[in-house]
Amino acid sequence: MPQRHRYTQDAWKVDPTMSAQPRKVAICNQKGGVGKTATTLGLASALADAGWHTLVVDMDPQCNATKGLGVSVDSEMRTTYDLMTAMAEGRAADAIVATDWDKVDLIPAHQTLANIESDGANDLIFRLDVAFEGVDLSPYSAVLFDCPPSLGKILFAVLCACDGVLAVTEPTIDSVDGVENLRETIQNVKKRPNPRLELDKIVLSRKRRTGEHIFRENELRETYGDVVARTGIPELAARQDAHSSRTPIHLFTGGKATALRVAYSDLLQELTFEKTGVAV
Repeated sequence: MPQRHRYTQDAWKVDPTMSAQPRKVAICNQKGGVGKTATTLGLASALADAGWHTLVVDMDPQCNATKGLGVSVDSEMRTTYDLMTAMAEGRAADAIVATDWDKVDLIPAHQTLANIESDGANDLIFRLDVAFEGVDLSPYSAVLFDCPPSLGKILFAVLCACDGVLAVTEPTIDSVDGVENLRETIQNVKKRPNPRLELDKIVLSRKRRTGEHIFRENELRETYGDVVARTGIPELAARQDAHSSRTPIHLFTGGKATALRVAYSDLLQELTFEKTGVAV
């Protein structure tokens, strides 16, 4: 399907008479392979199934969200790398494209985004926030940032631009330690550059009925209480199969996809995406 840009000329600018903007939520953990992209796309699928529109922002140089949404980046497309190369108000509007998924748009990533980690500019971590400044996001019910598996400059830039964080973790010792490191990072960002930032939920992903997973889940719930989402995402082959076929999990029929559809829809019900004072 040909990609098409969502904004032209000055159409991206916020009209002060329009409804409030959606919350921007970072989906992250410093450890890779815990299901961040799967959670991002699973929630986008659940939102679309409920009739709501989502903007996915791929901030991972591995570009898995971009690939999963069926978008092929060409030389004429702007990506999240372009949003991070300079302070440019409203630049995000130029990078929004349609995807093969109904009700889901994307700002794609390119592998050149990895070069941002070596950029020593003093304003680097503020560029992403400025890129969204003044952009009318009111058509969306949620803006989801799929983050890289690190606590580097790209993640700091995302945390400066977002309102909330979903910490996705597999219930293992290394991933649990990663949640605490991420929580400390969120608190540091909240103290100075972004006081509106909140840890919304800790999401348990790739859950299996093993002794280690059960123990670590109990440990997380004892430590963080209600911040840990009641809904966990099971480890099922249908997750990878749906991703490989570039299909929303709510439209995928193979394997045990029904269990994943229910899990992502139930997780969505635990989250709050505020627009005009109304929780979605």
